[in-house]
Amino acid sequence: MSVAFADTVRSEWTKFRTIPSNIPTMLTAVALMVFPGALTANGASENYQAASEATRAVFDPTYISMYGGFLFAQITVGALGVLVVTHEYATGLIRTSTTVVPRRGRLLGAKVATFALIALLMGWVSSFGSFFLGQAVLGSGGAPTASLGEPGVLRAVVGMGLLWALVGLSGVALGSLLRATMSATTVLVAVNFIIPIIGPRLLPDGVGAWVQTYWPIQAGLQITTTVQNAERMLPWPGFGVMAAFTAVLLIAAFALFRSRDA
Repeated sequence: MSVAFADTVRSEWTKFRTIPSNIPTMLTAVALMVFPGALTANGASENYQAASEATRAVFDPTYISMYGGFLFAQITVGALGVLVVTHEYATGLIRTSTTVVPRRGRLLGAKVATFALIALLMGWVSSFGSFFLGQAVLGSGGAPTASLGEPGVLRAVVGMGLLWALVGLSGVALGSLLRATMSATTVLVAVNFIIPIIGPRLLPDGVGAWVQTYWPIQAGLQITTTVQNAERMLPWPGFGVMAAFTAVLLIAAFALFRSRDA
């Protein structure tokens, strides 16, 4: 008799929490989001005092409080998603898993569902924590602050949690596609950090501008803004680009997971 999906999800949660490094890594990701975000807010509050009127007009306290920490936290979240799959290949546990749950789509689906929820909850804890601490730091430095009741602010903070989930699922997909922790993590870092952050400085102007606007993680980050940049995508369409990119990775992962040997 096939294992019910809920039982498979429960099993995946048990696997996740019994790997000793996972909980400390989760806490590290939260810390990397909140505390560097506060440092970024502190620097922004100092710079605000000497900023021009044009710069002050586009000052986005919500985005500032979260973006600095996200740069580092996303690597940890994505790597944790990679390990959800590659740990089983490294230990040989994948053979046991596919024996207990012979329907491979259900097995990978349970991994995806379990880690999506974990990453989403981690993301919301981190985004709200980073937001509130960041606003306190900005306010203490004399810079403008934001509140959740202002237009676009709650969407931005909640959206950051959603973005965490997509980054985590990208890691799960890459882990399934490449089946090796180092390779999958390297690709993840290249796609979500090196290309969008460093790439535009090295690429021709037109290509660099395209990367800054339409590259999946850059487009997705627009959901965390409350001040619209005319050269960037709107929040939800930008998030849609990141969601579509993640969906493509997951579709490829499901197709290969079903067809090749464990």
